[in-house]
Amino acid sequence: MSTDMQQTHGSVEGSSAATTILTPDRVAKFLPLSAKGINSDGRIIHVTHQIPFNIIRKQKEYMVVAESLPSPPSTPPRGKQETTEISVEANSAKEQWLFVHRRGHSAMYSGIQSVSQERESIHIGWTGNIHEQHTKRVVNDINDEDKTTLTKLLEEKSIVPIFLDKQQSHNHYEGYCKSTLWPLFHYLTWSKASDGRDEKVNWVDYVAVNTQFAQCIASQYRQGDKIWIQDYHLLLVPELLRALIPEAPIGLFFHVPFPSSELFRCLSTRKQILSGLLGADLIGFQTFSYARHFISSCTRVLGHESTPLGVNAAGHIASVCTIPIGINAQHVDVLRNSPGVIAKVESIRETYKGKKIIVGRDKLDVTKGVIQKLTAFEKFLEMYPQWRDKVVLIQVTTPTHSNNSGLESKISEQVSHINNTYGTFEFLPIHYYHQDVDPEQYYALLSVADLALITSVRDGMNTTSLEYIICQQERKSPLILSEFTGMAGSLSAAMMVNPWNFAGVAKAIDTALSMPLEDKITRHTQLFAHVKNNTSEFWAQSFVKQLQVIREQPFQFSRTPLLNYQQLKADYDKANKRIMFFDYDGTLTPIVSVPSAALPPKDMSEYLQILCDDPKNEIWVISGRDQETLEKWLGGIRNLGFSAEHGCFMKQPNSDNWINMLEDVDMSWKNDVLKIFDYYTERTQGSFVEHKKSSITWHYRQADPQYGLFQAQECQNHLENALLSKLPVEVMVGKKNLEVRPLAINKGEIVKRLLALNPEVDFIACAGDDKTDEDMFRALCASPVGDSCYAITVGPSDKKTLANWHVENSEDIVQALGLMAGAVNDE
Repeated sequence: MSTDMQQTHGSVEGSSAATTILTPDRVAKFLPLSAKGINSDGRIIHVTHQIPFNIIRKQKEYMVVAESLPSPPSTPPRGKQETTEISVEANSAKEQWLFVHRRGHSAMYSGIQSVSQERESIHIGWTGNIHEQHTKRVVNDINDEDKTTLTKLLEEKSIVPIFLDKQQSHNHYEGYCKSTLWPLFHYLTWSKASDGRDEKVNWVDYVAVNTQFAQCIASQYRQGDKIWIQDYHLLLVPELLRALIPEAPIGLFFHVPFPSSELFRCLSTRKQILSGLLGADLIGFQTFSYARHFISSCTRVLGHESTPLGVNAAGHIASVCTIPIGINAQHVDVLRNSPGVIAKVESIRETYKGKKIIVGRDKLDVTKGVIQKLTAFEKFLEMYPQWRDKVVLIQVTTPTHSNNSGLESKISEQVSHINNTYGTFEFLPIHYYHQDVDPEQYYALLSVADLALITSVRDGMNTTSLEYIICQQERKSPLILSEFTGMAGSLSAAMMVNPWNFAGVAKAIDTALSMPLEDKITRHTQLFAHVKNNTSEFWAQSFVKQLQVIREQPFQFSRTPLLNYQQLKADYDKANKRIMFFDYDGTLTPIVSVPSAALPPKDMSEYLQILCDDPKNEIWVISGRDQETLEKWLGGIRNLGFSAEHGCFMKQPNSDNWINMLEDVDMSWKNDVLKIFDYYTERTQGSFVEHKKSSITWHYRQADPQYGLFQAQECQNHLENALLSKLPVEVMVGKKNLEVRPLAINKGEIVKRLLALNPEVDFIACAGDDKTDEDMFRALCASPVGDSCYAITVGPSDKKTLANWHVENSEDIVQALGLMAGAVNDE
């Protein structure tokens, strides 16, 4: 990489020496945990959909290999590229390979490169389609020898290529990514109805490509590495990696907008996409609103608990952060001052001498708002006739890989209409170019402009606005920016417009062209400080720093091993006296939305009966359920002991009598609690109160997820402030419920009592899934049976728990019961 491009931070011409440059280290102190002292050993594994090079096959004596990863403009031309020839023979056929910098995503690649300069890194990505040099024909005959050669050549640049099947890669990218995900993320609903067969095929290949990426990453992973995945092409990779390498720190940055939950719910694979994302430790977004939409979707679609800082996915905490991307400001500053750009600036000024120049540069895409921009410009000429023949709009629209011929026709027709209406033989108000532009022409246009006009109707970010600000250090011309771009929240000194309000945009154009110099300087100074400080390097370093901070938190590294069934069975078989404790909901049966529907599975009841028939065993179900429900569902199992309502009532095996552990406890507090619960039930649709003999529970599982959580927090505060200080009760926060119960009565106390009554036990098994079951695990921390104590939590391996083993779901617990009972084999 060239020296100019490596220096992302530094003095940019025209900047103020007094401006404080933000660095990840300076920002670290504002993070939840300080990043100081973090172990930065290990590599960074960068994962992008495509590697930073286009690969071209040619028949020449020399092979051209790019020496660096430059930071080109947002949409660089397909024309000349910087390359360096080295004498390398590719294979026995003397075929040679040309590597040319890939167009687009310059800010992302620049940020990745800045991290690679400080930390050992590797870059994993698809090769993309490989083309012939002169014919541009896609090469389909890449054999194993070619793949080996390319892998070795790219390995010199610390790049690990992934070779995808042609049809599979097409269905993944053009099919699912561009036809399904991209429109949804940009608030474009699908306009054509179908029978779903194409979407199903595309989805299968989307999963297959993500799986291939995950397997490649896992094969390259070393202990201590950190994995950073980019964008929506690889949303399933975090979850797939979590299964392959549970201990790996995984981050993903989402470059495109994330839609509101109401729109995202239209996606048929919404649950799989969200679950895939939640495998990451850190998920980054461009703006707070995108992050908020994602968190809301996780709550509404998956039912997970969340805060503004992240999502609790069954015990795994997926943290969420907002870090707007920037550009390589130093490199852009060097390019704009090159002799070629300066010459073109003078040429453009001469061509449009005496005219105000408005510049628009967008991809040919419906989300870029070119139609809205032209309509607003026509309104401007209509509303402010004094500007006619004095203003020219130079609109450059660069082609994309998608077929947008219909949009291009509409734009051309609109340009012709405006030019015919307001143009003359001597002058046309719009100069429209549907083509790629040379970098020198691009930076010359940004440098000479009197106004930049960006009217995207939906945009993840817009780096053209940032490049424009760097190019305007002398002229300090204003910027009009759509409020629907991701940059709108960062560039507050720009003139914000709603692109659908054509009159409003027209007024903004008039105001910008008439703006006094002092106002221009004030606005540009603020904008320039932001662009210079919040560079692509700052973005990348900040994300990696936050990923390191999160992984330094103790609970993130405390991973509970998966239950060893063989060891469990061996210890069970050799024991002479065994005692086992099982929670019910979420442990012996899955969690259901309606509590009364949690009926016991037939096989679970059969396994429990076999275990209870063994005279060496004492089996207990310790649940939050009431006595009547436990009797109804499990009362037919002989020799089974019960503890109901979190330890408030006990029933010994083969006994018909329930022991009230609260016989001497004053229960008059229930009326006060009920009044508060009734107050929130009336105001929370879908909530209800469950009455038990020793406690009262307020359920909000069927309420709106976000509003229900909000009301639960309000109710909890109300209870704690009004009652806890004067009554002997405690508030237990469960899964979508609040339970108020007497103090000093919990599942852990029951376990302690039963262990004291059975001092001769040499095997203990205890299983649970939620916070109330942690009391049982805590009681077993000092267990005298050592490794023969199996405290098993239901949930992911990184769930914060006192248990020493974990299983994924309640079905695994039933499997363990069957294994100990000898009813199933360990596979």
